[in-house]
Amino acid sequence: MSIPIPAWVSRALGLPGAASFHRFDSVVRVAGLLADEARTLDAESLRDQLRSEARGLPERPFSGRLLALLREAAVRTVGLRAFDEQLVACCALLSGHGVEMDTGEGKTLVGALAAAGHAAAGRRVHVLSVNDYLAERDATWTGAFFASVGVSVAWVGQHTPAEERRRAYACDVVYAPVSEIGFDVLRDRFAVTPAERVDPVFEVVIVDEADAVMIDEAMVPLVLAGTSDDQADEFGEATALVEQLIPEDDFAVDPDQATVTLTDEGLDRIEARLGGINLYDAEHIATLTRINLALHARVLLHRDVDYLVSDEKIKLVNTTRGRVAHLQRWPDGLHAALEAKEHLPVSAPGVILDTITIQDLLLRYELRSGMSGTVVAVAEELIEFYELSSGRVERHEPDKRVDEPDTVLLAEPEKIRAILEEIEARHRAGQPVLVGTQSVAESEQLDARLREVGIEARVLNAKNDAEEAAIVARAGEYAAVTISTQMSGRGTDIRLGGADERDRDRVVAAGGLAVIATTRYPSRRLDAQLRGRAGRQGDPGTSRTVLSVEDDLLQLHMTPRMHAKIARQGESLPQAERRRMVNACQAASERARTLQHRLTWTYSRAIAAQRETVLDHRRQIIDSRIAIARLSELTPAKLTALENARGQTAVAATIRAVALHYLDEQWIAHLALLQEIRDGIHLRALAGQKPADEFHRIALREFHGFFDAVYRDTADLIETLSSEDIGRDPEDLGLRRPSATWTYMATDNPFGGAGSRFMGRVVKLIRSDNLKLE
Repeated sequence: MSIPIPAWVSRALGLPGAASFHRFDSVVRVAGLLADEARTLDAESLRDQLRSEARGLPERPFSGRLLALLREAAVRTVGLRAFDEQLVACCALLSGHGVEMDTGEGKTLVGALAAAGHAAAGRRVHVLSVNDYLAERDATWTGAFFASVGVSVAWVGQHTPAEERRRAYACDVVYAPVSEIGFDVLRDRFAVTPAERVDPVFEVVIVDEADAVMIDEAMVPLVLAGTSDDQADEFGEATALVEQLIPEDDFAVDPDQATVTLTDEGLDRIEARLGGINLYDAEHIATLTRINLALHARVLLHRDVDYLVSDEKIKLVNTTRGRVAHLQRWPDGLHAALEAKEHLPVSAPGVILDTITIQDLLLRYELRSGMSGTVVAVAEELIEFYELSSGRVERHEPDKRVDEPDTVLLAEPEKIRAILEEIEARHRAGQPVLVGTQSVAESEQLDARLREVGIEARVLNAKNDAEEAAIVARAGEYAAVTISTQMSGRGTDIRLGGADERDRDRVVAAGGLAVIATTRYPSRRLDAQLRGRAGRQGDPGTSRTVLSVEDDLLQLHMTPRMHAKIARQGESLPQAERRRMVNACQAASERARTLQHRLTWTYSRAIAAQRETVLDHRRQIIDSRIAIARLSELTPAKLTALENARGQTAVAATIRAVALHYLDEQWIAHLALLQEIRDGIHLRALAGQKPADEFHRIALREFHGFFDAVYRDTADLIETLSSEDIGRDPEDLGLRRPSATWTYMATDNPFGGAGSRFMGRVVKLIRSDNLKLE
């Protein structure tokens, strides 16, 4: 186990995550001295002085008076007086840093103070979170505060209509999930008039739960999809065939649980049932594809883990948030295969319209900052991907939480018994318990087991996320038992004694909140976030993790040597050795996830550059006569004839609409081609080539002639038009605009293939080379 480096050594060496915020202490002291003066100001004077003090931020240093005015406004409106530590964190956000603050230290207030400071200086601010619930809650809670300092505020969520989005983005401060900002950017990309755009403004961003948004959510790109003209594939036969296959005999799942493949026996069995055909003949490739997708849906996607079935529809679960992902679906035929598996009506396939990475989205902002309880752990990645330095602000009150050592058991039933006994003992003692589980299914199974022993628990998962606030508010009540998936009420304090803290003394006497985790998460940060639900602001509390070597994390990353040691020593294997294995597996998972993040970023570079080129040209088509100029070269006679018949203005409008259609169509086709190339690019490594370099070279080659193709198609259509066609709706001319119907629950490669197999080899290298485990 690595030895922690003292903070002063980290700062002296300039290590990631070691930014010192002590330089803000003197400003905060001045704010304290000015508190009485700020208290005497009437509302109008406070607002006027705040705007005066904020003028010129962040180019000029902010003052203690600015902090004093912000603090006073918060006292008057939300009834909270910011601690000095919160003002230090506010300074760090105002100057563009990542800030680590422990759970319960008041990050919501800190973000509002910093957002108000920027907005008072005349800058638009987006405060980004991981879900709609937090965006709405924080915008509502801070509304009176922002109004008192003359700052307008709004929020955007998955169900916000376009007109409301447009109004929200016109406000000084907007709270929103990062994905909604990204999808609005992608949807705006297909607008043909300014009125169709919602136009988010990219000046200042404050990212709440920065590690979740900037690291976890950034593992894969945001993908906007829409309806296509293709018919829904028929998956009934493929689903029936794979339902009859026998595990291990007919198909095999790779150790990483990322791909499932037919064995020779399975292939023979299916081909025989289809009449002895060869599935690899060109005429049967579509059938083979449907069978592989149906097999993936049967084996690798689990109900109440990866998705829910509600109202006769598939609803995907965003595993990084623990919530239902509205208007999202799996790409290509996988979603249809899943619908067939659940015996639901099969929907038509979609088409990828556009894509953007979280990094490219956040790098649009002129000033970036963020905060979380676990920022320092990802400090290196924040610098690498966002050029964002970070540091820690210490707690206002000392941490009294006791983190007990993990208990690592050998079998799942043994683990479940230990968890039930732990919950029952603490419940009898009156101590409130929060149990962190990995999925909807696990949370409901544990709830059922507790009911068998007479314990009534409250369950918080993707099925009832609308009740999140009410459930979390009661999680600190005397003898309460709350079971939660990864959402864990993140961003919401659990107050001892209940929301009103009426029974606080009795709960404190019982030991405060106890957090019990049923396994380790893929990263230490997520474990720390769950533990951080207990011990807020100096409260007592405990945390404990009970896990099994049969848990997914260990099964995915354990080495043969580990398996052999467990088989050889069994129950005599010391807990210290078991914990070392768990730590090693979690470290392997973290390294693999970091590599995946890096791969996403690397492969998106070519697409991002080409996308900006296309968007720039698209703006020129809308705002200038570039399309007319190109058409005058390609089809001058037809252009002249149409202009003589209908006038230059009408002809220009039609040409503009046609050119935009073919530009968008060409981009969609280019993205589809690049995705095909991306799926198989890792095979280039077998020829001694660097896959990323080859991908960029091919992407550049395929982009050559992009705009020439757009204008050739435009000219070909214009040649077929009569003067009566000028001014008609483009759809009447056969040009159907893409419909941004949904977003994709994207993965780097949802079907496995060469890329995921390559990643599997990389994980093994991480285990052996970096961790020296094999």
